[in-house]
Amino acid sequence: MLHKISQFCDKIDSVKKMADDLRVLKYDTPKSHERDIQINSLIDIIQADCLLLAHDKGNYEKVDTSDTGPTPTEWL
Repeated sequence: MLHKISQFCDKIDSVKKMADDLRVLKYDTPKSHERDIQINSLIDIIQADCLLLAHDKGNYEKVDTSDTGPTPTEWL
């Protein structure tokens, strides 16, 4: 995994929320051209996010955040 497990799970939660929104939009909203555009947009975003999740392969390498670089006084 290229990302942390928590980031992976957060993305899945995001996809689930979009899927719930899509269901409400599709079945509880009167038909209109704008609604159809929103539906297609949500489908595109959900599919793209699922593809990102599917391709999240490889080894996660933790970034060392303990060294934040020089302090402002060290820049001088």
